[in-house]
Amino acid sequence: MGRVDDVVVIKLGGSVITNKDVPSSLRAEVVDSLSNILGMSFPKKVIIHGGGSFGHYYAKKAGLSTRCRPIENVDGVFLTRNAMFELNRHIIGSLYRYGLRPYVISPLFEGRNDNLAAFFSTLLSSGFTPVLFGDVIPCKGGFRVISGDDLSYLVCSILKPSRMIFCIDVDGVYPSSKMDGTIIPEFDCEMLGNFVGSNKKFDVTGGIRRKLEIACKISSLGTDVFFVNGFKPDIVLKALNGLHDVGTCIRGKR
Repeated sequence: MGRVDDVVVIKLGGSVITNKDVPSSLRAEVVDSLSNILGMSFPKKVIIHGGGSFGHYYAKKAGLSTRCRPIENVDGVFLTRNAMFELNRHIIGSLYRYGLRPYVISPLFEGRNDNLAAFFSTLLSSGFTPVLFGDVIPCKGGFRVISGDDLSYLVCSILKPSRMIFCIDVDGVYPSSKMDGTIIPEFDCEMLGNFVGSNKKFDVTGGIRRKLEIACKISSLGTDVFFVNGFKPDIVLKALNGLHDVGTCIRGKR
C-alpha cells in the first residue's frame, strides 16, 4: 500500500488528556474539545492515545517499562491494562458523541500476519476511525509496555500518511528541558544528539526525547510530523488540515 494522502495519524498525549501528576485524573473538557475538532476536520484519521495518569501510574508501580522483563507482578499488569481500558472508554465515548465512529484496535494487532494495510483501509473506507492505545503485551521472556508513541510509528509504517500529529502539553519542541524561550519551528533530526528532554513524574515511556526519536523515524518514511499544543483546539485543527506554520514540524524525507 502506498502513501495515503487523505489520512492523518494523530496521537493524543497522556499529558493532555489527563493530569499526569494525579493518578487516574481525566481532563474530560479537553477530551471533548479535541473530539469536537476531530469530528469537524476533513481528513480520515487514525487516533492513538497515551496512558497519562491512568496507565503510567500503575505501570510505574508494577515496574513495567518498554523493555521486555520477566513478570513479577501479575496484579500490576492487570491494573495497568484495566486503567488503560477505562481511559479508552472515556476517549471513544467522547469521539462518538462528536460524530466519529471509533473502532478500537488492540495493540496485539502488531503480531498479525495478514495485510494490515488492507485492514486499516477497510475500516477507514467504511466510515470508522481506528483508535489504538498503549498497553502491556507479552514478549519473549516476560511482558513489556507498548507505548502510544511506538504504535504511532507502527501505524505510520503501514499507512505512510501525509502527516502525523503529536498533541502535547506545550506549544512545540523547546531547545532546552527548561521549556522556556522560543519553540523550534522546524526540528532537524541531526539536532537530536544534543537534545535533553524532561520526563513527567509517572512517565515510563521516555518523555519528549523518545517522542522525537520516534518522530524522526516517522519522518524517514516521508511523513511530515508535527508537535502541537493539544490545549489549543484551533492549532490542532490547522495541523489536521495541513497547515505547516503551527508548533514544531519535522519534514518528511521524500
